[in-house]
Order: sequence, then C-alpha cells, then structure tokens
Amino acid sequence: MNRYVATLLSALLVLCAASAGTKPNIVVMLSDDLSWTLPGFNGGKIVPSPNLDRLAEEGMLLTQFYVQSVCSPTRASFLTGRYPFRTGVEERPHSNDIAGMLTDERTLADALTEAGYFTAIFGKWHLGNWQKKHLPMQRGFQYQYGHYSALIDFFSHEREGVMDWHRNEEPLQQEGYSTYLIADEVDHLLAQQDKSKPFFFYVPFNAVHGPFQAPEEVVSKYRHIDSAFLPEQFAQFECLDIAVGRVMASLEKHGFAENTLVVFFNDNGAGTRIGNGSYKGGKGNYYEGALRVPCIFRWPKHIAPNRRVDVPTHAIDLYPTLINAAGASLKQELPIDGLDLWQTITKGEGLDREEIVHCLDMAAQGKRKAYKGTLRHGDFKLVGDELYNIKQDPYESKNVANDHPEKVSAMKARLKALLLERRPAESHDPIPNYPPVIFGEVENRELMKKEARRN
Repeated sequence: MNRYVATLLSALLVLCAASAGTKPNIVVMLSDDLSWTLPGFNGGKIVPSPNLDRLAEEGMLLTQFYVQSVCSPTRASFLTGRYPFRTGVEERPHSNDIAGMLTDERTLADALTEAGYFTAIFGKWHLGNWQKKHLPMQRGFQYQYGHYSALIDFFSHEREGVMDWHRNEEPLQQEGYSTYLIADEVDHLLAQQDKSKPFFFYVPFNAVHGPFQAPEEVVSKYRHIDSAFLPEQFAQFECLDIAVGRVMASLEKHGFAENTLVVFFNDNGAGTRIGNGSYKGGKGNYYEGALRVPCIFRWPKHIAPNRRVDVPTHAIDLYPTLINAAGASLKQELPIDGLDLWQTITKGEGLDREEIVHCLDMAAQGKRKAYKGTLRHGDFKLVGDELYNIKQDPYESKNVANDHPEKVSAMKARLKALLLERRPAESHDPIPNYPPVIFGEVENRELMKKEARRN
C-alpha cells in the first residue's frame, strides 16, 4: 500500500476511535540505560518489577522496537519523528558545551500544544543544557520539572558540583531521590489538571543511568551480589518500577486512567558490563543489545491487552503515531521519517518500511571512530563491514558479509548518499566560564548576579 495512503487511513481510524469520547491524554515514560533482561516481562528474575509487568500485561509489547545507541539521539528521534542525523543530535551534549537540538525542528510537544493539549516534561531533558533556546519550554512544553543534563547525583541533583534541578526553568532547591521526586511531581500536577483539557506528560526518568545510587533500604536487598555497582543498579531499577507504579496509581486516583494512552520505552540498551541477555553488544555500539529495547503501549478499550508484536519499529514512529492518536496535525516543513504504528499496535500488521537508519558512517569520515555506518534493510543489518540476517540470527552470531557482497555494497552506497542529508549540530563550543553556578544560561546569569550582590 502507498505509504501516504496507509498513514492517512491509520489516522482516520484513530480519529474515529477517539471521536466516541474525548481526545486521549498521553503519558510517555522513558527509562535510561535499562538492560533488556531486567524487567520481569522479559524474563528478569533478580529484581521484582510488578508495575512494569502489569503495564505489559495490560498493554501491547513491541519486541523489535529500535532506538539509537546513546540517549540524546533517541530523545530527539522520539520528539521529532526524524533520524538524529537530521536534527543535529547525533551525539550527546556534554556538560561543558552549548550544543542542542536544532531549533527549527518541530517537536511532539509543539504539535500537541497546537492541538489544544497541556504539555509537560518531568525528568531528564538532555537535548541542550545551556542556551535558553534549547530548553524544554522553548521546545513546546508549557511546564518543566527536572534536569537538563545527564549524570546528575540522584540525591543532591548536581553534576560535577553544579546544580541541575529546575521547575519551569527556574532553580529549584529540593531534597529527595530524583526517581521518586519525578513521580511525585506527576501526581502533583495531575491533581491540578483540568479534566476538560487533554494533556501530554513526558516522563523521562534518569534511572537506571549512572551514577549508581538508590536509597540504602533498597540497595541493602542486593548487597549479597558480589559487584562494585550491580547492587546499586538493581536497586535503581526497583525504584524505577516503584515510580512507574506511582504514576499509574496517580492516573487512577485522579480519574484519568481509562482515557490515557500510556507508552513506556527505554532510550538505549545497557552497557556491556551488565549486558542485554543474548543480544550482542550494548550502549554505545550498534549491535542489537544497544538498539533493541522494550516498548509498551497501553490504552484500555483501544489496545488489546497481553499481546506481543514482532514487527521492526523505531522511536521515530512514536511521533506520527501519537500525533494521529491525538487528532493533531502532521503538516510541517521538515519531512517525517517515522511511520504511524496504529495498525501494528492494534492488529499486529506489518509496516510499509524498507529500512531503518541506525547510524551514518562517520567513522569512515575520520570524525567518530565508534560511529560505524549501520543500516537495517529488510531482514539484513549492516554494521560497518559486517552483515547479519536479523530475522534468522537476532543475536548476530554469524557475519554473512562474504555471502552477500552486492548487498553490502548497496547498503554502504545508501549510507553514503544519506550523508548529503545530514544536518550537523550548530556548535559544540564550550560554555562560557565553565563550570557555571547552575545549568541553564539565564538561570546561571541570574544566580551569578545575586552572588555578586551578596559579595
């Protein structure tokens, strides 16, 4: 079927489903660096995850859902429906640079705000942590809570001694464990939410990313494990599951559960120290362990429960799927790479898709050695010079490049052609006078003024 026609039909079917009632509220929860094998719904037995397991039982689980190999590119893909080589976010903004997602990108929050939604973010942003133009409230969100950067301390909310905790782009001094605070803020805002106005809550937790920290009463359960970091990381995951449960309980308590489409997914696979089960590799490379993550959709009476769908999908697909579910507009200047997943989610149908672009070949350019050109075309996946048949060999145990030299050449040529469509970051220049008092350009300037007046 023609891709445009398929997208249009899918949108019409969602609109018909939504027309019987109000527009759905949308809650997207994101975990950070989660191992494929930790959740109980994927066979995990070490850490109890009753809330995530219940979410999977009450919803639909995509088992071939792909993201980027590190966090910021995934976040940009989700929020724009476009591959990160187009958005200026092929890598993470570091703590000491001014990089951010290109400002002409239309975000999911922009689209849903235009459609009458109240939009809020709770947690980790990581798409520009310095210049005001890159911060969430300039990218479509009407409410902001949490941190801009990565690697913050879960208790002090600092990175490298610099404060990074904010509400509506103002400094926020607050005690508590960040994973729990994020869930509590969701509950706080739900209690005030106007039931006549739909909302989009984006909840990107910083768990289970480092630094590996959790309340001691939870860590103590795993102290018997002989590892320098696993007790804390397992405890982080238990706390994450508790926080997910709190968010779901808040939706129920405030009367939103039945008309809320909930999505849960992970930004990239765990590092190779903890691993991703039988899947090869982990965060930062381009094997399945880095790129294949859990993704759950739950919407009572619209999505049948306790189902698994094994269709190759990607974070870029969430953008058109959620926009259509909300009855919002997909009209925009920049082309969308993602596909509407509604028929896949509800009926298990395949997609009119030939390829998934995991990474352009930047290593060949001599720019980033780790950025090997990686492309999925049909059942085959090219990783640098290696070729795997993912359908037959999902664990990438046999390199079949020598058996398919023409396919390798064609896929490399495709990646080379896509380099012409690349839009690099505006700048990775350092933050002026690093380290700042607080992350956020304007917030830092105001705090510096107050400090100067005190002196």
